[in-house]
Amino acid sequence: MRSFGTRCAFLGIVLLGGALLSAGGALAQAEQAQLVGRAVMPANTQVDGQPAGTALAAGALINGVKFPFDSQPVGTISAVLPGEYPNTWLLLFDAQLGTPAQSRDYLLRFYTAELAFRRAQSGAGDVSLLNWQHLSDPDRRIERPIVNAETPLRYLSGADFAPRAFQRVGNAFWVAESSTPALLRFDAFGKLLEPPVPLEGGALQGMSILPDASALVIAQRSTSDGRQVVFRTYDLTTRAFADLPFVYTLESANHVLGGLAMINGQEAFVIEADQNENRAAAFKRVFLINLSSEGKTLVADLLDLADPSGISTSEVFTSPPNAFGLGNPFRFPFAAITALYPIDEQTLLIANNNRLPYGLGRSNVEADATEMIAVRLAQPFSLDPAFQRPIR
Repeated sequence: MRSFGTRCAFLGIVLLGGALLSAGGALAQAEQAQLVGRAVMPANTQVDGQPAGTALAAGALINGVKFPFDSQPVGTISAVLPGEYPNTWLLLFDAQLGTPAQSRDYLLRFYTAELAFRRAQSGAGDVSLLNWQHLSDPDRRIERPIVNAETPLRYLSGADFAPRAFQRVGNAFWVAESSTPALLRFDAFGKLLEPPVPLEGGALQGMSILPDASALVIAQRSTSDGRQVVFRTYDLTTRAFADLPFVYTLESANHVLGGLAMINGQEAFVIEADQNENRAAAFKRVFLINLSSEGKTLVADLLDLADPSGISTSEVFTSPPNAFGLGNPFRFPFAAITALYPIDEQTLLIANNNRLPYGLGRSNVEADATEMIAVRLAQPFSLDPAFQRPIR
């Protein structure tokens, strides 16, 4: 396998305000990032499909959401990629309604959505779902039992896999799922093309891709040190794994790493966060890392985003009861935040996993919506052109 350093030219690390953090060092204060766009999809959003959540008690009301759903719910977003057309994005959901057993009828899909960000002066602030593709295994690539094993199309459900990240390569998609964990390769229509590739090691923390699409970059929890996340590549030609020298040290063993997004051949953004929500949330931060060196650079505190234009409190949004974190500063106080992608050389798209129907990050009584925000960093970063459009 070609070495990581020779596959992609070193572009140099860009310090985006604040000092570089050595492993275990004190956190430096980054210049305040700013909320420049927000779009919200209600918790009870549903689209065509079979009823879901039937394992929960009929007529149950959980945080204001009634079960079972009449059709397929759209929540628990785990990753985003650019779509084919302006303002469109591909969305991946982990299809979990609490536990795998409660998710047997929640189907795995790729969605295409149009985001109408509310910005400083205009914008509807909503999310329009345009179409979707079921993820399926009609060719029986999966040897173990799955929920819909005896149906012709063998649609995959939230009880079968928990998708965490995805990348487009040519006319196919690679999905990293966290329940096994494993890599899954689907065609553009959602059909599984080959048996799952096991990811030996600790819990999956994220997956991205090199700008030349030669290899996936995978982050997993170290099995020997709970505060460390190790990185390796999966070469898409040789199908071989290779360890990278970079090791990420979490500020606490109770934190998780999410939203891994390469931005050039050496650098990536990650979200390190505690697993608390609402007023208990204390650590939700975006860091820049360089896979050829140690350390991390703080670029955004998601619990302290400037909102001088009042985007989060715009009249286009309906605030939930006891809303927390709206206004200036704006806070993103959700338990799970894994969807991250660069919009341009200074702006990131970030979305929460609303843990439907259990997330109570924005309100302490009403199930969380899916919120997608555009965050402008204090300084531009070095974005490879390959990440400004879908990878071909």
